[in-house]
Amino acid sequence: MQLALTRVTYTHPAAQDPILSNVTIAFPQGWTGLLGDNGCGKSTLAKIACGLIAPDSGTVSNGLFAAYCPQEADEAPATLADFALDFGREARSLRKRLSLTDDMPWRWDELSFGERKKLQIACSLWQRPDVLAVDEPTNHLDREARAQLTGLLASFTGVGILVSHDRDLLDALVERCASFEPTGPRGEMRIVVRPGGYSAGHMQAERERATAAGERKRAKGELARLAAERGQRSQEAARSDARRSKRGLDPKDRSARAKIDLAIFTGQDGARGKLLRQMDGRIAAAQSRADAAFVPKRYDGSLFLDAKPSPRKTVLHIPAGRIPCGESELDLPELFVGNTERIGIIGPNGAGKTTLLDHLRALLHLQAEHRDAHALTILDIPQEPSREQRSQILEEVRSLSPADRGHVFSCVAQLNSEPDRIMEGAATSPGELRKLMIARGLPDAPALIIMDEPTNHLDLHSVEALEQALAQFGGALLLVSHDHAFLRACTSITWEIEAGALKVTQH
Repeated sequence: MQLALTRVTYTHPAAQDPILSNVTIAFPQGWTGLLGDNGCGKSTLAKIACGLIAPDSGTVSNGLFAAYCPQEADEAPATLADFALDFGREARSLRKRLSLTDDMPWRWDELSFGERKKLQIACSLWQRPDVLAVDEPTNHLDREARAQLTGLLASFTGVGILVSHDRDLLDALVERCASFEPTGPRGEMRIVVRPGGYSAGHMQAERERATAAGERKRAKGELARLAAERGQRSQEAARSDARRSKRGLDPKDRSARAKIDLAIFTGQDGARGKLLRQMDGRIAAAQSRADAAFVPKRYDGSLFLDAKPSPRKTVLHIPAGRIPCGESELDLPELFVGNTERIGIIGPNGAGKTTLLDHLRALLHLQAEHRDAHALTILDIPQEPSREQRSQILEEVRSLSPADRGHVFSCVAQLNSEPDRIMEGAATSPGELRKLMIARGLPDAPALIIMDEPTNHLDLHSVEALEQALAQFGGALLLVSHDHAFLRACTSITWEIEAGALKVTQH
């Protein structure tokens, strides 16, 4: 069993350039990982493979039933009700392996995004597809749920396509990685397939990158040497032409004219001109070698957050009490958020992390109404922006002054995305949208940043860039994340929610 795409090209309706151009790739039985920076075309390729998008040209092998599990978790799967009503062996096994209760499908709007993600995956597997494409399946999932998911996907025996930036999942699951990689300075992309999981493929890619960098250095050195030699020979040829010229000679000086005629006849001076033309060919060849050894540029994530702590020593006061959380309540002690405190909020799926953030937002709004001075500037990035929020941020950026828009685009570029392509109006990926929201908020110099699962949808280089930026942020941070390495780098206080209570730990 194999799924083949041949010479596939696709351009988003509002875009000028194709996001996929003449792509040929085969997906054999087993799991293949799709890797690449945000917006490079991974999700588009997966949707074309599953028949959800028709390519502009090219062919996709048919005859296989395909299911696609999207990275967004805002809309319920079309098969959710059918899955909920099925109590056969397969459906019951999926519920058990993903810790899903029978009532969850009927409470979709009340579920956490992690719980929704598990239901999405269960509905996809329940259909028993020949081809299964899962797009960022570990977004929103806690550690236990990720382990459940890994075991479940490993048991799938069809053609699997995994779009993910989760290194652990890729290493545990995939047998080969297909990487979207730039081939030139204009952003042309190619897909390179390497055997093994992420770690093996990354090591091989780094070896290839080092080889290309060495070849480019040698080619540029040879190019500089040839250019210098050409300049020298050009001067010699110019002097030779001057010697061969009879202009200015005394018409009666037959000896001098005879010497010039002899040099022209024997080719002694003309040879220098011929050598000069040969040099042009050698320089062109060296330039071709330098261009062929393309090494893509990587931003180091040196985002600078020009922000200062709030003049208020406490930016948020949380009174002790209990707040509704699903079918139960969340017990909160009295808490204070200092103007430079960096807080990470953790807990299993459904514990109430997003509920807590919603409560904090309401408190911030109430406290702002009672304070006229020192208004608090907040950058708030939700876990999954609504469609209205997605449209709003694009319109806001378009309406900025050229200087402010340039600053936003610079931040987006440092997070490894092409701002011009995002603003074309094409289908903006969730990762690109998150970068745009972050970059849009930076010029306001926020004193408090609130982010719910900030690493969701972001490629690996973008996570590193955001991590470095937040580590140097001078204000207050409230971050909800299942990425513990990310939280360790950015925060110094942990609020852990478990069993209906919140515990504070300083580290």
